[in-house]
Amino acid sequence: MTRHIRRTAALFAAAGFLTAGTLLAPTTASAADELKLSGYDVVAGPGSMPRFFPIVESGTTLWGKVVVTVGTKPMTDPAGAGAGLPKGYVARANGCTQAAGYTGVFVCQTPITGDPDAVVPVDATDTTLYWGFAYMPDGGDLAAAVKEARSAGSLPAAGGRGTAKVTVKSAASAALNTVAFDAPAVPNGGTVRQQLRVHAADAGRLALRFTKAPGQLIRATPVIRLGKPTPDAGAECTVPIPELDSGAAGATLYCELEPGDHVIGYELTSAPGQYAQKYVAYTSYDLYTAATPPEAFVRHTSAPFAVQGSTVRPFHGLMARDTTGRLWKYSGTRDADAPLAYRDLIGPGWQTYTALTSLSPAAQAPYYPGTVKPSAVTRRLGDVVARDASGTLWYYDRQFGTDKPFAPRVRVGTGWNIYDRIDGAGDLDHDGYVDLLTRDKAGVLWLYKGTGRLVDGNRFKARVRVGAGWGGYDRLAGGADLSGDGRADLLARDRSGVLWLYKGTGSTTTPYATRIRIGGGWSGYDQLVVTGDLTDDGRADAVARDRAGVLWLYKGTGKATGPFTGRTRIGGGWGEFNRLF
Repeated sequence: MTRHIRRTAALFAAAGFLTAGTLLAPTTASAADELKLSGYDVVAGPGSMPRFFPIVESGTTLWGKVVVTVGTKPMTDPAGAGAGLPKGYVARANGCTQAAGYTGVFVCQTPITGDPDAVVPVDATDTTLYWGFAYMPDGGDLAAAVKEARSAGSLPAAGGRGTAKVTVKSAASAALNTVAFDAPAVPNGGTVRQQLRVHAADAGRLALRFTKAPGQLIRATPVIRLGKPTPDAGAECTVPIPELDSGAAGATLYCELEPGDHVIGYELTSAPGQYAQKYVAYTSYDLYTAATPPEAFVRHTSAPFAVQGSTVRPFHGLMARDTTGRLWKYSGTRDADAPLAYRDLIGPGWQTYTALTSLSPAAQAPYYPGTVKPSAVTRRLGDVVARDASGTLWYYDRQFGTDKPFAPRVRVGTGWNIYDRIDGAGDLDHDGYVDLLTRDKAGVLWLYKGTGRLVDGNRFKARVRVGAGWGGYDRLAGGADLSGDGRADLLARDRSGVLWLYKGTGSTTTPYATRIRIGGGWSGYDQLVVTGDLTDDGRADAVARDRAGVLWLYKGTGKATGPFTGRTRIGGGWGEFNRLF
């Protein structure tokens, strides 16, 4: 019997027993209807529920009972040595009856509605369970049938009796099946051969799958395909799903393995135009022939390997609060002609804030499976601070993998009403933490350096005086590098409509160099935001909204003396928002 057939038999033993002939059998039968039952050996894992019931190989005469006996010793002793299950196992009759006065004995009426099994504990050690069975006609002698089932292994073969065993493999024993990966990089537009080195302590089924490695930016990319498997002797492989990124359930490669050491090769082929990505290969080894939870399978994961291609730059987007207080997130497209795509509602209730800003441009999160709460990997991707009418400042940390991009707000402190401007500064000194600029009503600009703390509201260090004379500006916008030197810069518009660039210095005491005049004519805008790179050229951009509600893109050049090219119209209808950031 092949492995697949044996697995099917183990899963559906009871179903095999209930044939149409069984249910409709007459009370008498010819020799051709002679009953023949058979047992089947299975390998079971932690948490499994192996069944103890025979398969009908032939015959339709089945009006009576089947007696099943279970124990920890072979079914060769009519007295029932080793009867019953080990400690921690749970026996279940499942429509049969546990015989009174006996240990490990089940009596099943035919036609049956169930079959006995056992629940294997998740911490099971290596164990072998034995079971025997004997057919008993209606009115037959139960004691004799029990003895026959308990000694079926030492009696001559007969169609109405038999024996089988369940080999329980512990997690430690299963872990002796090991997989090592040889996974060189996949060239852009080329092919590489990778291989698996498998030590199969047990016969089993190996499933190979791939997924993106965590912690990287991911981007839609041409399909990578697996093909040309080269199994060795004792291995048979198929490729049910050749695409690594198909999103379909199942495996990219399946191999049925006999015990021994195997080397299984395969090719990965990348189409031209790939973006650089990292993948991990992972295997699941199923050595069980009884129905066993997949979490009991042996799992191995490769180190990340590269798929070569163009560098992935992060998406940047835009946050917008409408006049009803709802906050929206506009995703970026990386397309200069249409840089913003669909919007997602973050939630209502943001009208309570009199100041609202991102500490750095809203940027694409790296890929991680599952939820990532605020941590080192969520920093510098668009944390938000907000001041309410009472002067209390609140901090919203980014988080990943949920329908809410921000974690619940954290209270920073009170007294922030002394400032008439609160603006994100990005990471001015490259210490990994984002900073905040404030301007008091006397026109003095102050820097609050980020602490990087996540456990409490202590998010900023004591303020540092940047300088006086900033009251002449009615717009400030910063958080990203506009001049191409890797430091966060600041835009400032004076009240005559002239826009100025303050280059970042990397110093906390004098964070900005002498201003550089960009040009006049900026007084027509009532919103100005440094967005980060919207156009996928590696340079930070800006958007500005005019008083008719039209939003304009200013594509960055990476040059301090002329940081923007001519403007590009994004679209109208942006007048519904009272704050863009």
